[in-house]
Amino acid sequence: MLHAQKASQKRKELENKRALLLKQIEENKKKLAQVKKQEANKAKELQVIGKQIEHREKLIDNIGQENFELSIEIDGQKRELGKLKEELQELKEDYGRYILSAYKKRQLNQELVFIFSSKDFHQAIRRIRYLNQYGNYRMQQARLIVNTQKAIIEAINGMIAARDQKTWLMNVKEKEKKELEQDKQEENKLLNRLQVQVSLIKTQITKQERQEKELNKAISNQIAKEIAEARRLEEERRKKEEARRLAEAKRTKKAPVPQEKTTSNSYLSKVDFALSKNFEDNKGKLPWPIEGVIVGKFGKTPHPELKGVVKNNLGIDIKAKAKSSVRAVFNGTVVRTFPIPGMDQVVLISHGEYYSVYARLETVTVKKGQEVKTKDIIGTVITNPEDQQSILHFEIYKQTELQDPAKWIKK
Repeated sequence: MLHAQKASQKRKELENKRALLLKQIEENKKKLAQVKKQEANKAKELQVIGKQIEHREKLIDNIGQENFELSIEIDGQKRELGKLKEELQELKEDYGRYILSAYKKRQLNQELVFIFSSKDFHQAIRRIRYLNQYGNYRMQQARLIVNTQKAIIEAINGMIAARDQKTWLMNVKEKEKKELEQDKQEENKLLNRLQVQVSLIKTQITKQERQEKELNKAISNQIAKEIAEARRLEEERRKKEEARRLAEAKRTKKAPVPQEKTTSNSYLSKVDFALSKNFEDNKGKLPWPIEGVIVGKFGKTPHPELKGVVKNNLGIDIKAKAKSSVRAVFNGTVVRTFPIPGMDQVVLISHGEYYSVYARLETVTVKKGQEVKTKDIIGTVITNPEDQQSILHFEIYKQTELQDPAKWIKK
C-alpha cells in the first residue's frame, strides 16, 4: 500500500507538471502570434520559439516519465490481479469443501448431537459459542469471496484505465514531437534571417559610431580652439598685469605682489567661472533638452535583443515626437552651429568650462555668439525618413572630456 501511495503521488506530480507545461506552451503560442505581427522583431520571435522548444522538450520528457510510471503501475496491477485470483480460488475451494462436508454429514443433526452430548450446562454453552464463531467464520469467508471478486474487477478496470492513459499519452507525445520538429525548423529559418539582420545592424552601428566620432572630433577641436583662445587672452592679461605690478613695485620701491597660481580652468573669466560653478551645482537637476524617452544610453551598451552586438555611444539618444522643440539645458553662449554628415544640424553651447551639444536638428533658431537662457528653444528635431523616428543626440563635455548626460538631467 505504501508503494502504491508513493507511485500515485509521483504520477500526480507528473500530471500537474504536464498540465503546467501544456499551459506554458499555449501561452507561448499566443506570444508567438503577437510577435510575428511585428515584422522587425525577429529577435523576440526567436526568443519565444526557443522558449517553446524548451517547454516541448520538457513536456516530451515528462510524458516519458509518466509512461514509465504507468508501466510500473500496470505491472503491479498484473501481479496483484494474479494474487487475488489465487486467493479467490483458495477461498472457493475451501468454502466448497465446507459445503460438501456439511451436506454429507447433515451438519444440523451433527451440531445438535455435539451440543447435547455435553457433560454439563457450561460445556454446552461453550460448544454453542464455538459453533456460532465457526459459522461466522464461514460467513466471513463468503464475504471475502465476494470482496475479492470486486477487487479483481477494480484491478482489471484500473489496468484498462492505465493502458488507455498510456495510449493517450503516447499520442500526445507523438504530436508534440512533430510540433517540436516544426519549431526547430522555424528556429533555423529565423536564425538565418537574424544573421542577416545582425549584419545590417552592425553596419548601421558602425556607421553611427563613425558619425558620432566625426561629431566628437569637430566638437573637441572647436572646444580646444575656444580654450586655447581664452588661455591666450588670459596669458596676455597676466603679462600686462605682471608688467603693471613690476612698474608699481618700482615706483613704490616695494616687493611685487605674487601672481595667483594657474589652474586647469584659470583661463575662465569671473563670469564664466561663476557660470561653470552654477552648472556643476545643478548636476542631476538640468531640464531635458527635449520631451521624450532615452533610447540610447551613454557608453558601451549591448543591443537589447541581439547578442554580441554592442554600441559605444558618446552621448545619449532621446526619442521624441516629430517636430519637437529642442531647448538649451542651461544659461550659456552659442559657440557654433554647423552640419555634420549623418548628424544633421548641430548646436554647441558653452556654459563656462562645460559644453552641451545638440545634434540631429532639422532647424536651428540660434546663431554664433548668441546668449541663451535655460529652456530657450534652439531648434527642432529632425525625423529620419528611413524609419520615421525623431531622435535627438545629446552630449555634455567638461572642457574636452565627455560626460554621461543622463547623470546631469532630471530623473
